[in-house]
Amino acid sequence: MSQPLVERPLFKEGQFKHCAGSGLKRVGTNFLICICDSPGRYQIQVRQQPVAARACGFGERDRRVIDPPPIVQLIINDSAGNSDPTEMRYPFNVVHCTLWSIDGHSDETALIGMDKRQTRRLMGTLVSSPFVGQDEEGKEGCFFCFPDLSCRTHGKYRLRFVLMRLEPSDLQPEGYTPIITETLSDIFTVYTAKEFPGMRPSTALTKALKRQGCAISVKKGNEKALGGAPGGGGKDEGSGDDDTPSTAGKPKRRRKT
Repeated sequence: MSQPLVERPLFKEGQFKHCAGSGLKRVGTNFLICICDSPGRYQIQVRQQPVAARACGFGERDRRVIDPPPIVQLIINDSAGNSDPTEMRYPFNVVHCTLWSIDGHSDETALIGMDKRQTRRLMGTLVSSPFVGQDEEGKEGCFFCFPDLSCRTHGKYRLRFVLMRLEPSDLQPEGYTPIITETLSDIFTVYTAKEFPGMRPSTALTKALKRQGCAISVKKGNEKALGGAPGGGGKDEGSGDDDTPSTAGKPKRRRKT
């Protein structure tokens, strides 16, 4: 199994002497990679895979999120192989998300914009903090939710998630944080506005976490989107939040003639 990698701005090699069991490898002229020995007791898995999204282009006003929202679960086992609930509640575990090619070899997060400047292809909040709660089956777990991700350009991609454990006492302006473990999502499709099939109804897992206070939206969605067939005309029928008041069932006012 290959060791996890972490990319950081170029620092002096002496700054890495406190990273026990790690090595350094130069990549180009701007980055060093810190190769960190993973203890093996940490695992992350994508509990809710991304399926589809509508390309949001280079505007900021009409940004559609990746659907369903990716949810990553952290699994921590002790030396005996049993779940470690105390470590699971450590508040400074974070998961960072980037956009990758379908073969998992190329980072597609950044791109050159229309003004020839480098911008982000993957928009939204790329870092998630832990939420400890029960899943749709009532089993407790530690979840990292990404309900605010969007992609500017159409195509097929994967999401790469990396787990890092922050130590507040060791944080420095030019410091580094080793990657503990990582995982890739399944391939998902970013459609053009005409081909986008619409938002899907929220899953049981999303609804369960929402009921417990997780900051994630619940969508009514469009049942036709479950088929995954393109040609929805870019309409997101019924994709509004369940939390917002509905106007359905209210009597319509008649105009005076």
